Amino acid sequence: MKAEIISVGDELTVGMIVDTNSAYLSSKLAGIGIPVTRHTVVGDDLDEVADAVGAASHRADLVLVNGGIGPTIDDVTRQAVAAAAGTTMRLDAEWLEAIRGMFTRRGYVMPESNAIQAMIPSAATRITNPCGTAAGFFIKINSAEVSVFPGVPGELRAMFEQEYLPRLLEAAPTGRVIVTRSLKCFGMPESLINEKIRHLMGAGKNPLVGLLAKDAVISVKITADADGEAAALAMIDEIKRTVRAILGDETATPPGPIYGEDDDEMQHAIARLLTGRRLKIATAESCTGGLIAKRLTDVSGSSDYFIGGVVSYSNEAKSIFMGVPENLFAEVGAVSPEVARAMAEGIRARLRTDLGLSITGIAGPTGGTPKKPVGLVYVALAHSMGTELQELRLTGTRDEIRDRSAKWAMNMIRICRH
Repeated sequence: MKAEIISVGDELTVGMIVDTNSAYLSSKLAGIGIPVTRHTVVGDDLDEVADAVGAASHRADLVLVNGGIGPTIDDVTRQAVAAAAGTTMRLDAEWLEAIRGMFTRRGYVMPESNAIQAMIPSAATRITNPCGTAAGFFIKINSAEVSVFPGVPGELRAMFEQEYLPRLLEAAPTGRVIVTRSLKCFGMPESLINEKIRHLMGAGKNPLVGLLAKDAVISVKITADADGEAAALAMIDEIKRTVRAILGDETATPPGPIYGEDDDEMQHAIARLLTGRRLKIATAESCTGGLIAKRLTDVSGSSDYFIGGVVSYSNEAKSIFMGVPENLFAEVGAVSPEVARAMAEGIRARLRTDLGLSITGIAGPTGGTPKKPVGLVYVALAHSMGTELQELRLTGTRDEIRDRSAKWAMNMIRICRH
């Protein structure tokens, strides 16, 4: 059994919003052993939606459509599915009364436009919406069962989990599951990671190993198809052990790029490290504008290790709060290894912490010079054995440079041996 997902809406095709529904549905179907072979995004055009549904109904066993079943004139999905099925529309009187009741309970009279949400294809069966007015439905078209859900993520998820999934499991219990886990890496190029583990990769393998690059983080994705979750996880764990042995983490010599798994972010790795070693840290930020402090404190319990931080954009602030000698600015400039060192050592001394982390740079798009271009960033980490320095030459937008600078700075903490 295989599935396809069709998401409907002009807001998707013009890039106003990101299609998160397809990712959600794919993960849920994979969890019960049903692979999704295609995602399709279609605008609010009746003929285009009908064509997409018709084509998918010849290729897949399940077609899940979301979006376009609201009460407005551009909500055409229900009519398009009826057209693809070659059938007419009918009024679901029971659901119409349910919609009226929802409005009454809220103290409103139902607008007549909402009556369209009680219309479904004649041969279809309703899927009740437990938290909204848009009823879904399923209908047989060619070789597929086509099911339709609203595009509102909260409504779609409630309908899928409460109304649709139990029926699907009862009708087609496969016993198989598709489970995906990941190892998160930072600080090693994707090409080098690929070179080191390419013998584990390749189409048709089970588990299937692949790489995903996003925001300077490389994820090693491991997907197993097995009879039950326990079996799938056992297969994945074996591959994870192999990958960890090849790439390494902060405990390896030299430290490797793996910093976590699945939904881990760099700050979670830092939290584990600082908590485990009972270290305190303070930050001094210029070009990142407090982004490092923000991320460190995103983790619950960060007050155990994060003492405080200073955002010091001006030279004066760097001198006042961290004791950076004023002559340094004239001699080497604010964006320099010397100032980064003074900031890290100054914040560590003034807040009496084990570690002092500083960052200064040019995030752009203005402010660069031939000698000090946009993307030049200096990071310093002060500790009991001295101060480590790193020079970064980054590219991208202002936000991208700030994001990557923050990650490189936190990675210095992760691989620090002191």
